[in-house]
Amino acid sequence: MRAYGNCLLVLLLLSAPSHAEARLVFSAFPDQGLPLFQICKRILVEAYGELGISIETRAAPAARALQYAERGLNDGELCRTSLLAEQRSDLLLIRTPLFESYAVAFANRPLQLRGWSSLKPYLVGFERGKAALELRLKGVRMSPSNGVENGMRKLAGGRVDVHVEDYYSGMCILRQSGIRGIQPLHPVLERFSMHHYLNPRHRDLAPRLEEVLRHMAQQGRLQAIEQQVLREAGLDDLSLP
Repeated sequence: MRAYGNCLLVLLLLSAPSHAEARLVFSAFPDQGLPLFQICKRILVEAYGELGISIETRAAPAARALQYAERGLNDGELCRTSLLAEQRSDLLLIRTPLFESYAVAFANRPLQLRGWSSLKPYLVGFERGKAALELRLKGVRMSPSNGVENGMRKLAGGRVDVHVEDYYSGMCILRQSGIRGIQPLHPVLERFSMHHYLNPRHRDLAPRLEEVLRHMAQQGRLQAIEQQVLREAGLDDLSLP
Protein backbone atom coordinates (compact mmCIF):
# COMPACT_ATOMS: atom_id res chain seq x y z
CA MET A 1 0.00 0.00 0.00
CA ARG A 2 2.85 2.36 0.88
CA ALA A 3 4.63 1.53 -2.41
CA TYR A 4 1.42 2.23 -4.34
CA GLY A 5 1.08 5.56 -2.57
CA ASN A 6 4.67 6.51 -3.37
CA CYS A 7 4.21 5.63 -7.03
CA LEU A 8 1.04 7.68 -7.20
CA LEU A 9 2.82 10.67 -5.63
CA VAL A 10 5.65 10.43 -8.16
CA LEU A 11 3.18 10.30 -11.05
CA LEU A 12 1.36 13.38 -9.77
CA LEU A 13 4.59 15.32 -9.39
CA LEU A 14 5.75 14.38 -12.86
CA SER A 15 2.48 15.33 -14.47
CA ALA A 16 2.01 18.69 -12.71
CA PRO A 17 4.35 20.84 -14.86
CA SER A 18 2.85 19.68 -18.17
CA HIS A 19 -0.66 20.53 -16.99
CA ALA A 20 0.52 23.95 -15.81
CA GLU A 21 2.09 24.74 -19.19
CA ALA A 22 -0.83 23.52 -21.32
CA ARG A 23 -2.94 26.63 -20.79
CA LEU A 24 -1.97 30.24 -21.55
CA VAL A 25 -3.84 33.47 -20.80
CA PHE A 26 -3.56 36.54 -23.04
CA SER A 27 -4.60 40.17 -22.69
CA ALA A 28 -7.27 41.38 -25.11
CA PHE A 29 -9.34 44.47 -25.86
CA PRO A 30 -12.72 44.59 -24.10
CA ASP A 31 -14.79 44.59 -27.33
CA GLN A 32 -14.57 40.83 -27.71
CA GLY A 33 -17.53 40.56 -30.07
CA LEU A 34 -15.80 42.60 -32.76
CA PRO A 35 -14.23 40.96 -35.84
CA LEU A 36 -10.70 42.07 -34.95
CA PHE A 37 -10.81 40.09 -31.70
CA GLN A 38 -12.63 37.08 -33.14
CA ILE A 39 -10.22 36.69 -36.07
CA CYS A 40 -7.18 36.80 -33.79
CA LYS A 41 -8.62 34.44 -31.21
CA ARG A 42 -9.82 31.80 -33.65
CA ILE A 43 -6.49 31.74 -35.46
CA LEU A 44 -4.56 31.41 -32.20
CA VAL A 45 -6.89 28.80 -30.70
CA GLU A 46 -6.20 26.66 -33.76
CA ALA A 47 -2.46 27.37 -33.84
CA TYR A 48 -1.89 26.70 -30.16
CA GLY A 49 -4.10 23.64 -30.42
CA GLU A 50 -1.56 22.19 -32.86
CA LEU A 51 0.98 22.50 -30.04
CA GLY A 52 -1.32 20.90 -27.45
CA ILE A 53 -1.93 24.21 -25.66
CA SER A 54 -5.29 25.80 -24.83
CA ILE A 55 -5.64 29.57 -24.53
CA GLU A 56 -7.91 32.01 -22.72
CA THR A 57 -8.29 35.79 -22.99
CA ARG A 58 -8.52 38.35 -20.22
CA ALA A 59 -10.38 41.46 -21.35
CA ALA A 60 -9.23 44.87 -20.15
CA PRO A 61 -9.08 48.43 -21.51
CA ALA A 62 -6.40 48.61 -24.19
CA ALA A 63 -3.72 50.39 -22.12
CA ARG A 64 -4.25 48.18 -19.07
CA ALA A 65 -4.27 45.01 -21.18
CA LEU A 66 -0.83 45.89 -22.51
CA GLN A 67 0.45 46.54 -18.99
CA TYR A 68 -0.75 43.13 -17.84
CA ALA A 69 1.17 41.47 -20.67
CA GLU A 70 4.35 43.49 -20.17
CA ARG A 71 4.42 42.96 -16.39
CA GLY A 72 4.02 39.21 -16.80
CA LEU A 73 0.61 39.10 -15.13
CA ASN A 74 -0.43 36.93 -18.05
CA ASP A 75 1.33 35.23 -20.96
CA GLY A 76 1.22 37.93 -23.62
CA GLU A 77 -1.02 40.01 -25.85
CA LEU A 78 -3.61 38.44 -28.14
CA CYS A 79 -2.91 40.85 -31.01
CA ARG A 80 -1.48 44.31 -31.59
CA THR A 81 0.06 46.10 -34.55
CA SER A 82 3.68 45.55 -35.52
CA LEU A 83 4.43 49.08 -34.26
CA LEU A 84 4.38 47.78 -30.69
CA ALA A 85 7.66 45.97 -31.36
CA GLU A 86 9.24 49.27 -32.44
CA GLN A 87 8.43 50.92 -29.11
CA ARG A 88 9.56 50.29 -25.56
CA SER A 89 7.86 46.93 -25.15
CA ASP A 90 9.88 43.80 -24.29
CA LEU A 91 7.13 41.51 -25.56
CA LEU A 92 8.16 39.00 -28.22
CA LEU A 93 6.71 39.69 -31.67
CA ILE A 94 5.45 36.63 -33.56
CA ARG A 95 6.43 37.65 -37.06
CA THR A 96 3.71 35.99 -39.13
CA PRO A 97 0.84 38.52 -39.25
CA LEU A 98 -2.59 37.23 -38.28
CA PHE A 99 -4.35 39.63 -40.65
CA GLU A 100 -4.34 43.27 -41.77
CA SER A 101 -6.31 46.03 -40.05
CA TYR A 102 -7.36 49.13 -41.99
CA ALA A 103 -7.26 52.37 -40.00
CA VAL A 104 -10.07 54.55 -41.32
CA ALA A 105 -11.45 57.95 -40.33
CA PHE A 106 -15.21 57.87 -39.74
CA ALA A 107 -17.20 61.11 -39.99
CA ASN A 108 -20.78 62.38 -40.15
CA ARG A 109 -20.03 64.86 -42.95
CA PRO A 110 -17.90 64.86 -46.11
CA LEU A 111 -14.23 65.65 -45.39
CA GLN A 112 -11.27 65.62 -47.73
CA LEU A 113 -8.61 63.60 -45.94
CA ARG A 114 -5.37 62.16 -47.26
CA GLY A 115 -2.98 60.78 -44.70
CA TRP A 116 -2.55 61.34 -40.98
CA SER A 117 -1.37 64.94 -41.34
CA SER A 118 -4.69 65.93 -42.91
CA LEU A 119 -6.37 65.27 -39.53
CA LYS A 120 -4.64 68.23 -37.85
CA PRO A 121 -7.51 70.74 -38.31
CA TYR A 122 -9.94 68.38 -36.53
CA LEU A 123 -10.71 67.03 -33.07
CA VAL A 124 -10.03 63.32 -33.48
CA GLY A 125 -11.50 60.47 -31.46
CA PHE A 126 -9.98 57.01 -31.06
CA GLU A 127 -10.11 54.15 -28.56
CA ARG A 128 -7.98 54.92 -25.52
CA GLY A 129 -4.82 52.84 -25.19
CA LYS A 130 -4.39 51.86 -28.84
CA ALA A 131 -0.70 52.61 -29.02
CA ALA A 132 -0.41 52.63 -32.82
CA LEU A 133 -3.11 55.28 -33.15
CA GLU A 134 -1.63 57.37 -30.34
CA LEU A 135 1.70 57.28 -32.17
CA ARG A 136 0.21 58.31 -35.51
CA LEU A 137 -1.96 61.06 -33.96
CA LYS A 138 0.87 62.96 -32.26
CA GLY A 139 0.42 66.64 -32.94
CA VAL A 140 -3.32 66.21 -33.53
CA ARG A 141 -6.03 67.29 -31.06
CA MET A 142 -7.22 64.01 -29.57
CA SER A 143 -10.28 62.92 -27.61
CA PRO A 144 -9.87 59.29 -26.44
CA SER A 145 -12.95 57.14 -25.88
CA ASN A 146 -13.62 54.09 -23.74
CA GLY A 147 -14.43 51.56 -26.45
CA VAL A 148 -15.45 51.68 -30.09
CA GLU A 149 -19.17 52.25 -29.54
CA ASN A 150 -18.50 55.08 -27.09
CA GLY A 151 -16.30 56.71 -29.72
CA MET A 152 -18.93 56.38 -32.43
CA ARG A 153 -21.60 57.89 -30.16
CA LYS A 154 -19.30 60.84 -29.41
CA LEU A 155 -18.96 61.34 -33.15
CA ALA A 156 -22.71 61.08 -33.70
CA GLY A 157 -23.26 63.64 -30.94
CA GLY A 158 -20.83 66.12 -32.48
CA ARG A 159 -18.29 65.90 -29.65
CA VAL A 160 -15.51 65.01 -32.10
CA ASP A 161 -15.06 65.74 -35.81
CA VAL A 162 -13.82 62.28 -36.79
CA HIS A 163 -13.23 58.94 -35.10
CA VAL A 164 -10.32 56.76 -36.25
CA GLU A 165 -11.00 53.05 -36.06
CA ASP A 166 -10.36 49.67 -37.65
CA TYR A 167 -12.66 49.55 -40.68
CA TYR A 168 -14.47 46.30 -39.88
CA SER A 169 -14.77 47.08 -36.16
CA GLY A 170 -16.27 50.48 -36.92
CA MET A 171 -18.73 49.10 -39.47
CA CYS A 172 -19.74 46.31 -37.11
CA ILE A 173 -20.57 48.78 -34.32
CA LEU A 174 -22.50 51.06 -36.68
CA ARG A 175 -24.65 48.19 -37.89
CA GLN A 176 -25.22 46.64 -34.48
CA SER A 177 -26.00 49.89 -32.68
CA GLY A 178 -28.16 51.47 -35.35
CA ILE A 179 -26.18 54.72 -35.24
CA ARG A 180 -27.04 56.67 -38.39
CA GLY A 181 -25.31 59.23 -40.57
CA ILE A 182 -21.70 58.08 -40.07
CA GLN A 183 -19.58 56.86 -42.97
CA PRO A 184 -15.98 55.69 -43.40
CA LEU A 185 -13.85 58.16 -45.34
CA HIS A 186 -11.53 57.12 -48.13
CA PRO A 187 -8.70 56.55 -48.70
CA VAL A 188 -7.52 54.39 -45.79
CA LEU A 189 -5.15 56.20 -43.43
CA GLU A 190 -2.89 53.15 -42.99
CA ARG A 191 -2.84 49.38 -43.19
CA PHE A 192 -1.53 47.74 -40.03
CA SER A 193 -0.27 44.17 -39.76
CA MET A 194 -1.75 42.59 -36.64
CA HIS A 195 0.58 40.29 -34.68
CA HIS A 196 0.53 38.08 -31.63
CA TYR A 197 2.94 38.88 -28.76
CA LEU A 198 4.38 36.60 -26.09
CA ASN A 199 5.82 37.45 -22.71
CA PRO A 200 9.64 36.89 -22.77
CA ARG A 201 9.35 33.93 -20.41
CA HIS A 202 7.90 31.98 -23.37
CA ARG A 203 10.92 32.58 -25.60
CA ASP A 204 11.31 28.85 -26.30
CA LEU A 205 7.69 28.59 -27.43
CA ALA A 206 7.88 31.44 -29.95
CA PRO A 207 9.67 29.59 -32.83
CA ARG A 208 7.30 26.61 -32.55
CA LEU A 209 4.26 28.86 -32.74
CA GLU A 210 5.84 30.81 -35.58
CA GLU A 211 6.25 27.61 -37.59
CA VAL A 212 2.58 26.65 -37.10
CA LEU A 213 1.32 30.10 -38.12
CA ARG A 214 3.59 30.22 -41.14
CA HIS A 215 2.22 26.88 -42.31
CA MET A 216 -1.38 28.05 -41.73
CA ALA A 217 -0.67 31.18 -43.80
CA GLN A 218 0.82 29.14 -46.65
CA GLN A 219 -2.22 26.87 -46.68
CA GLY A 220 -4.63 29.83 -46.81
CA ARG A 221 -6.06 28.99 -43.41
CA LEU A 222 -5.56 32.47 -41.92
CA GLN A 223 -7.53 34.11 -44.73
CA ALA A 224 -10.25 31.44 -44.51
CA ILE A 225 -10.76 32.17 -40.80
CA GLU A 226 -10.90 35.90 -41.47
CA GLN A 227 -13.56 35.45 -44.15
CA GLN A 228 -15.59 33.13 -41.93
CA VAL A 229 -15.64 35.69 -39.10
CA LEU A 230 -16.69 38.47 -41.48
CA ARG A 231 -19.53 36.31 -42.82
CA GLU A 232 -20.77 35.54 -39.33
CA ALA A 233 -20.66 39.26 -38.47
CA GLY A 234 -22.66 40.12 -41.60
CA LEU A 235 -19.78 42.13 -43.02
CA ASP A 236 -18.88 39.97 -46.00
CA ASP A 237 -20.81 42.33 -48.29
CA LEU A 238 -18.26 45.08 -47.63
CA SER A 239 -15.47 45.71 -50.09
CA LEU A 240 -12.01 46.48 -48.79
CA PRO A 241 -11.70 50.20 -48.02
